[in-house]
Formats: sequence, C-alpha cells, structure tokens
Amino acid sequence: MKRTKEQKLFTIILVFYWVGIFVATHIPMPEWTGKMGVSDKTMHFSAFMILTILLWLSTSFEKKADWKKIRPWLIMAIILIYAASDELLQNFVKGRSADIYDAAFDSLGAATALALLTILVPHHAAMILFIICPIFLPALVMSQLIPPNSMLEYLAYLVCFAIVTIAWIIYFSSVYNLNLRRPKHIPIFFAGPAGTVAIVKIYTALTDKPMPEHAILISFAVIILTLLIWHSITHKRAAI
Repeated sequence: MKRTKEQKLFTIILVFYWVGIFVATHIPMPEWTGKMGVSDKTMHFSAFMILTILLWLSTSFEKKADWKKIRPWLIMAIILIYAASDELLQNFVKGRSADIYDAAFDSLGAATALALLTILVPHHAAMILFIICPIFLPALVMSQLIPPNSMLEYLAYLVCFAIVTIAWIIYFSSVYNLNLRRPKHIPIFFAGPAGTVAIVKIYTALTDKPMPEHAILISFAVIILTLLIWHSITHKRAAI
C-alpha cells in the first residue's frame, strides 16, 4: 500500500520522538527535570499520549480508530509492551527504578490518545500535538534548561510558534479548504495559533509557570510574520 506524504512526515517525527524519549528515560535523571513544575506522572501520561498519536498517524493517517478491526488493538498492545519493558529496563539505570504507577500512566496516556482517535478524524488529532507541545516550553524555562530572558528563550518561542502557525495554516487549508489569500479567511488563520498562545498562557497562570510579556509578544509577532510570509509565497505562486 502506498504511503501518503502525511504518513511519511509523521513517521519521521515518530522515529526522532521515540528515540528521544527512549534515551531520556534510560539515562540518570537530570536535575533540571525536577525543577519543571510538572509531575512525573503528567510527563509519563503526556509522553505516551503523544507517542500513540504519532504511531497512529504514521500508520493510519486517513482513518479513525475502529475497534472492530485489529489495528487499534495492535497499537495499544505495542504501547503497553513498550511501557512495561521501558520500566523494567530502568532498573539497570543509575538513579532510576521500575515503577508500576509510571507504567499505568503510560497506558492511560495511550488509551486516551486512542479514545480521541476514535472520535476525531486524523487531521484534528494531529492538531492536538501542536497544542500540547508548546505547553511544555514555559516548564523548560522554569527548569532553567532554557535560561530565562535569554536569546535561547526568545529563539525557542520563535521556532515553536512558527511551526505551530504553519501547522494551523496547513490544517485550515486542507480540512476546511480555506485560502490565506482571501481577506475574510485571514482572521481564522490567525485565530488558531493565537488560541494556542492563549491556552499556553492560561496553563502557565494556573500552574505558576513563567510566560512573561516578551514571550507573548514574540509568539504573536512570529505568528503574524509567518502568516505574511506564507501569504506572500502563495500569492506569488498564484500569479505565475
């Protein structure tokens, strides 16, 4: 069966992500993780929710999860086996140990992802990733892995919301057939990434994490700049 371009894209993302979380859980616990202000169980839940969504999108981008067929059961089994083996292997890592509750939250994250994939079309499910991931950016600043008020922090927000904006542009264009060249559609293209900024800000306010004014300004500036660049590119292509 020929793989779609979306499946190929999410397969690449999945490989890097899966290797990343495997390495992260099989090295001694870095000190900065304890300063993130995010519970260990929340990180396990989120990590495996993202992993499951990516695994589904890389293999079944055009389909919802249909529990009458074997695929969702197979993916759930793969995730459960990996979660169990991941915890067992941590017994051999200095400063880590197997934790049945971690495995339980891994499984809960996977089950939640598949539940969402049961009711959401893949394009909608994919956007969950671009809403969840920016939420961890203020936590990384809080941990000082990304130094506060530094060029690295500014760059992190710039890159993060440029990617988020591009994702929303592709989403609105492909799912709802909207066109950034049409003035009446521009507010909708802006609303998606702007709403993501709002969600991150609400989360930080509720959890006492930093998202200072300069981070918000950078996020909105890069959203507008990305929309303008995309509009310019598509306008030139249409003129050719």
